[in-house]
Amino acid sequence: MSKICIHDDCTLIAKYNNKCSLHCNKGDYSTDRMSEKLSDFYEDLKRYILNEAFGESEVPAQGSVEALKYKIIHLKDIQFPDRDPRDAFDYFELFKMVKGLHFDNSTISFDSLNLPDIQLFFQDCIFKNTWYIYPFSIIEDISYQTLFQNCTFQREVTSSLMEDSRSTLQLENHIFNDCTFNKHLSLFRGTYKKSIFNNTDKYIQKISELKIENCEFEEGLSLNKSEVDTLIIQNMLFEGKVDIKECVIRYALISNVNFKSLFDAYKTKFNQFEIKQSIFDDFSGFEKCEFGCSTNISLKKIGFEYVTFLNFTNFRKAKFHNGLDFENTNLKESPNFLNAEINYKNTNRETFRILKHSFDKIGNQIEANKYFALEMKKYKEELKAKKGLSAEKAVLWLNESISNFGSSIFTPLFLMVMTSVIYYFSILGYENNYLYKIYEPLNEYIISITNFFNTFAKGIPPYGRFLKEGMEFVTLIYHILFLTFTWHFLVAVKRCTKR
Repeated sequence: MSKICIHDDCTLIAKYNNKCSLHCNKGDYSTDRMSEKLSDFYEDLKRYILNEAFGESEVPAQGSVEALKYKIIHLKDIQFPDRDPRDAFDYFELFKMVKGLHFDNSTISFDSLNLPDIQLFFQDCIFKNTWYIYPFSIIEDISYQTLFQNCTFQREVTSSLMEDSRSTLQLENHIFNDCTFNKHLSLFRGTYKKSIFNNTDKYIQKISELKIENCEFEEGLSLNKSEVDTLIIQNMLFEGKVDIKECVIRYALISNVNFKSLFDAYKTKFNQFEIKQSIFDDFSGFEKCEFGCSTNISLKKIGFEYVTFLNFTNFRKAKFHNGLDFENTNLKESPNFLNAEINYKNTNRETFRILKHSFDKIGNQIEANKYFALEMKKYKEELKAKKGLSAEKAVLWLNESISNFGSSIFTPLFLMVMTSVIYYFSILGYENNYLYKIYEPLNEYIISITNFFNTFAKGIPPYGRFLKEGMEFVTLIYHILFLTFTWHFLVAVKRCTKR
């Protein structure tokens, strides 16, 4: 007596370890073909489809299968083997007989399904081999209108057209909903009417590498809450909104991309980030983004190379752990870098100048002064690299030392107090002749030197008449230092309070 398959509710004959050819484990194509598992699978799948379509008691006579063209078959818990279209028992011929196929909780070993006239839907399926995406139609009553739902792809997923193809892939619907990608996802030369991802709000998507090249996205792209090791987007046009919010991306490269609509990367962490030769036509948001790695500041700085922003750009509260290069960026409007954190060491002077100008333009003098000080520091470093001394080097050094280019109040205030204290003790020393008591044989030389410098000080109008008698030169130096420190203090106060 033949045994029945032990799988739930299955009535087929168990020929392979207590399971039928539909539910048993599959191996490689050659092994399954030699064991007649493929031919058995064809016959069992045919019975399964007829049973699903008409019921066991209403199976039509042989040849009367026209009614299948109006049936959607639910293929549940089936392990689909690899195939060869040249086989007489190729089960794809059975697929072509129906209106639609609903793959549910199945394991799939074939690498593609190029049946654009057949409605498809994959739910909770596992794809064991590389999967190629072809144009498809979705079963009409699927709520998410997405081809793959909660599926796992163990190998690469790629469009059916290769990078060097001259054809264009046309896709009308969403492709993935809450799917897992263990390897790469690559899309080439396609026009996508809707976002390829249609994930639920709380789902965290993981992708080893996402590569999109030479494509056009009419609705846009939604990649929210994803963990991506490598993201490469090149030679692209996004007509709709692009959302890359709350993602963790280890390496991102965006090259030659035109964002026609809104771009939002709110709170996304980019370990390494490169963008070049791209255009943002609408608002672009990088609020609370993190660029670079706080534990490895030696990584390459974040560069926006020949990037054009034609609308408002928001970098509020963004963190650039490895520095920022905005030197070759084209800006139509002033970007917002309010409360941004930028690594000073790996950022060039022109970037600080652009940020200073952006705050000046909107009247935020306090932030503008902060970036002015950083700009001057970078300028001082540039001059330091040049050989020789110059007045410009001396002035920059003094400005940085006294008030950090007008950004420090306490340093000039401290210097004012210390100068006054030193001058006070100088007066006490003069009135009590402490200097002359140190080593009396030198007194004659000390007197001649002090007389020379005091006579020189008296000859400088209008200070001569205000200088303390006998200490004219020391008093002159005190006045010069005290006024210099006072001027720096007033400048710092003004920059901290200016409206």
